[in-house]
Amino acid sequence: IRNGLGRYEIGQRRFTHAFDAFAKLLSWKFPGNGTAFFSTKFIQSDFYKKSIEMHDIAPYLLFETVEPEFNVFQRFEALLRGIDNMNVNVYKFGENDVAVLNDFWKVYTIDPISLKTRTSITPSIHVPKSPSAFTFLNFISSAHPLPEMGTPHHLSYLSSVNIIPGMKSRISLVRIKSSEEREIITSWEVDRVPYMHSFAATKNYVVFFACPYFINVKKMVRYAIPERSLDWEQESPTILYVVHIKSGKVVTMMTDNVFMMHQINAFERDGVIIVDISAYPNPDFVKNLEMKNLLDPIKRNQFNTRASVRRYTITLNTQTVVWKTFRDTETAPCASALDLPTINEFYRYRPYCFAYGVALKCNNVSLSDIAIVKKDLCGRGRDKMWKIANHYAVEAWFIPEPGGGKYEDDGYLVLPVLNGEAKSSYLAFIDARSMEMVNSAEIPMIVPFNLHGRFFDDLL
Repeated sequence: IRNGLGRYEIGQRRFTHAFDAFAKLLSWKFPGNGTAFFSTKFIQSDFYKKSIEMHDIAPYLLFETVEPEFNVFQRFEALLRGIDNMNVNVYKFGENDVAVLNDFWKVYTIDPISLKTRTSITPSIHVPKSPSAFTFLNFISSAHPLPEMGTPHHLSYLSSVNIIPGMKSRISLVRIKSSEEREIITSWEVDRVPYMHSFAATKNYVVFFACPYFINVKKMVRYAIPERSLDWEQESPTILYVVHIKSGKVVTMMTDNVFMMHQINAFERDGVIIVDISAYPNPDFVKNLEMKNLLDPIKRNQFNTRASVRRYTITLNTQTVVWKTFRDTETAPCASALDLPTINEFYRYRPYCFAYGVALKCNNVSLSDIAIVKKDLCGRGRDKMWKIANHYAVEAWFIPEPGGGKYEDDGYLVLPVLNGEAKSSYLAFIDARSMEMVNSAEIPMIVPFNLHGRFFDDLL
């Protein structure tokens, strides 16, 4: 099941940024006899239903804005309604508990078989008492929860933004027991709240990269546009919050200025924490994903979209952080430029070698030169990539061999691909060891660009 971007306009209005498209779910089912069944549905959010009813994009909070823009009264209405478009990810939190997510506290639950939208949930939670508790906006979270090792639960966070200038805000590490039930593990105060799309975790720790991309409350109230309300500070360091899950103790450290959207994996080894991320020098590429740029064949090739895989080594005893990058090989010259990463989940929180991901602008010339890459983080020269001219791939999911296989790369990458020449899409099955396509499920239609998803082997 995959979640992503399904519709960019209604009536006379259109979204100006790709991240704001109406959420659309995609599903492939495999009964085991060589056939596949495909289905798709828009998430029936209040935002989507109201927009369909009005034949116009309804005033809700977006990442950017619309054309023609909302008037001042509609912007105020959007600010009050908040974000309601869960178009980023899909997770299973328990038996028959499947939810779709964005970087916000609210979620929608779905029926994973029919893809029907069930209900919206804004989980109640006990926030630690504070003199400014009533001035917190508790709405920012992550579209990438991580499993809590040794439990059936997941980990996430809640950012509580203080709307009173000069007052402390708060970040909380949260345990997700179900779509409705969550509890705070620990909380700590911060001067400003950073934008964090994802975070890293190990068996015992959670690591937050608080990149200096801060929420500006004054701008949010003035514009009601989150993209215009984020301040990037190029000269400021990135703060790391390392949280011990069991005790709730928080250690704060500093590292060089960096921006990230996705962590790859993390693990503990010899008393240190290893964290791998897809790093960027700044968040400019996010702004550049505006529709006017993506639809312009010249502009879209002019901005930098290439990530760089970094490995951070965090030593708690000395409170030091060092990082390194990885060299590429001739067989896969853009393997280190991967984002939208995936791994063999049997190696989550364990020492591992292989990260897979999407490398945009692989030839460093054209944005649409897209490769699915395999990066050997153990440095043994096993980088590989899969790429077909005029075929446009998105994030893959690693499905391991039954029983886990003998080797880490025993399994298959499954991902939707748009065949630009045939003007139709297919689901590709790529052998993760050889990085060769071994099968495909053709679809007589175009599947819209989608962001994240996962394989569920226990739904049917």
